[in-house]
Amino acid sequence: TNLRVTPVYIICQGHDGYFQSPPDVDSSIDSACSRIAVGAKLIQSLTAEKLFECGVGRKTFQLEHEVNHKKPECIVFRSNLNVNKARKMRQADLWSHFGRELMLSDLGSNERKFLGFISCTRFKGTDIDKPMTHDEIVCLTEAYAALGGGGLALFGTACLYTWPTTTKDVIPKFLDSTPVNTRRFMDDSGYRGTLGGCFATTLGSVFHELGHTFDLGHTKDGIMGRGFDNIDRVFLVGDRRSSLTKDNMNNYNGKPVQHSTVSLQRNISVTMNVAEPLRVLGPRSKTTLGNFASLSKSDIIRRSPNITPIQRPS
Repeated sequence: TNLRVTPVYIICQGHDGYFQSPPDVDSSIDSACSRIAVGAKLIQSLTAEKLFECGVGRKTFQLEHEVNHKKPECIVFRSNLNVNKARKMRQADLWSHFGRELMLSDLGSNERKFLGFISCTRFKGTDIDKPMTHDEIVCLTEAYAALGGGGLALFGTACLYTWPTTTKDVIPKFLDSTPVNTRRFMDDSGYRGTLGGCFATTLGSVFHELGHTFDLGHTKDGIMGRGFDNIDRVFLVGDRRSSLTKDNMNNYNGKPVQHSTVSLQRNISVTMNVAEPLRVLGPRSKTTLGNFASLSKSDIIRRSPNITPIQRPS
């Protein structure tokens, strides 16, 4: 099959492509693409393992570079949207704009589900010392997105600096208990306040929104519910490995249980209330997003997505 997930790093007009990060972190375009590529592979592997647990074998989606070996693991996409305008737009409008741009570009194809990351996401900073709710943090973040449906799952990059650039760094990144500098950087850690928490929550969020592009609706728990915050427990053994003890044979004693909280359920009618831009991206529609080219500009602009994102606790 030629069906595939296509990771893209979206750089707006007037932006240099460097994502927000501490000064000691490489935030270059190459670094961003490496982090996105590792994240996509983790989600691909996790999908296979969860389906294996369900008894259907290790089946998963293909990534772009596996279908077309000439393509990089993450494609750099240059958007015509000005960076200053993007930073003033709501996430639903960003989703709609980039979805149209991608499908009307050379990459446009009904065989692709796009996994997009916006380079210009920026946490504006705060002098507030008291803890903030997630909604308050989002209000201080420009070009923020965590939205998926149809043919596009779209994300901001405010926490991309917490992601690994290589697979050998995955576990250390999950275990990183360094506190987030909440005055300068977005804390999207599920109220854990650590860099490892940010990596876990944002990677889980990417998996969650990508699930919406596969027509998965919200569930009570698991990855399509609030379980995505704990995606790190699938990769780590036990809550705290340091609490385990070794015997004289170097075997760990205790309860190093694989805490897998992820479940995939096909429950389309729960919260996937979508408008026409999403429907034309969907696999069941006879109309394709490529047909936007045959619509008038006013028709395209009038249509806005009605997407129900995951609600985070205040």
